[in-house]
Amino acid sequence: MGLKHRFRQTHYVLFITFVGTFVIFISVAYFLFKFTTDRSLENYKMTFAKDQTQKIAFALRTNLEPGGLTSEMIEWLKQVVSVYSMDVRYYDADHKTILYDSWPEGKELEKPFTASSPVYIDGQLIGVLDTTVDLNDDYNTPTLSLFSSKTWKGSGAAAVILLCLAAFICYSLSKRLSKPLRVSSLQAKRIAGGHRETLIPETGTEELRRLIVSMNKLVKDLNGQEHWREQSMQDLTHELRTPLTSMLSRMEALIDGIYPANEENLNRIYAEIDRLCRLVDDVEKLSEAEGAKFQLDIEFIDIRNLVKDVYENLIFLAKAKDITFNLHTVYIPCPVEVDSDRFVQIMTNIISNAIKYTPVGGMIDIGVTIDYKDMITIYCRDNGIGISEQDLPLIFNRFYRADKARSRDTGGIGVGLSIAKALIEAHGGTIHAESKLGHGSMFRIDIPEARLPKNEMMVSQYSNY
Repeated sequence: MGLKHRFRQTHYVLFITFVGTFVIFISVAYFLFKFTTDRSLENYKMTFAKDQTQKIAFALRTNLEPGGLTSEMIEWLKQVVSVYSMDVRYYDADHKTILYDSWPEGKELEKPFTASSPVYIDGQLIGVLDTTVDLNDDYNTPTLSLFSSKTWKGSGAAAVILLCLAAFICYSLSKRLSKPLRVSSLQAKRIAGGHRETLIPETGTEELRRLIVSMNKLVKDLNGQEHWREQSMQDLTHELRTPLTSMLSRMEALIDGIYPANEENLNRIYAEIDRLCRLVDDVEKLSEAEGAKFQLDIEFIDIRNLVKDVYENLIFLAKAKDITFNLHTVYIPCPVEVDSDRFVQIMTNIISNAIKYTPVGGMIDIGVTIDYKDMITIYCRDNGIGISEQDLPLIFNRFYRADKARSRDTGGIGVGLSIAKALIEAHGGTIHAESKLGHGSMFRIDIPEARLPKNEMMVSQYSNY
């Protein structure tokens, strides 16, 4: 693995980010600390210089006399200055004539500070004492020198220890935070390679958990699609094989003279051909429905009118079984944007199934309501045979038939509800089913409500409903 590729790994990126952030933080903290410390040291030096000056001036007051300095006084003054470890200048009362100077010749200061103290004896000003220190020189006095050396030695050792500890913590933290990403990456690579038997563990931060949940859902959906694709191919092959095998055997019997070529045998072959044609037609409808979102002829309608038309077209089928057939709609417009022909196909399929599976003397309710979420709901509720709990989640799958007892000759191949679901989803809606075996079923369609048009003719059409 190349160095460039290695440093693109998440834990290295996090480690570098953490360390960089830590270094920036420490640098800012260091400069703030240094600025604060420098100011404190300057104040300390000025206070120290003033204090020492006052002490030396007090010693002068008790030992000096008015007038010039004798050699004994100068020697004594040298001893006093050496005790306090300060460089001083002692002036005459005019603060101009220097009587004593312990300042080294040629010494320059970067940031000088001078503390002055007048010297009085019996109320008479006999001189002025000046003490000058360099505020930028930490080694101006033994006390400050000791303090500075210990401070910087301790700070350096602490900085090294703190940096090593921070690097260890940053690396450990980056490894811990990136671990879920590494596991997810490896699992995603396995999924891409075709190993979809396991899901990615849902660990890590909230955002990462959401990503993993979405990836696991995609894997489940992909597995489901692959399963139903295989199942659909098997079912379709079986559905095609049955009529073809029947026709082939009958044709061979006719050719061999086993069956006479009479009208009855020819009608049987014709029935198999008709069944095969219906099978191909249903598969074609399903394929067309799955791509319906690209072929819909959308128009603005009041869905109540469409449901009423379907209701009136199928009422004779309900009367033939003595079924109580009711229509319930709201009294306000229910505007939607749909393909009318496709939606008639959806409603006809659902209501026809309800009539088919409702016993004689039963009841079916058809209704249109408006949901509070700007959704229009169309429902079909019956008290028929119902759907079992095991079959209910599967009724919208292709080629699935909840009524296993029905013959393929008398019904379709189980794509009616699949077509309806695909068409409804192409309209941006949803379909749900609720049922209990022996107590009937309810199918609910939710379609987004459209805005009312400004066209006055359309509005008048609603008002005349």
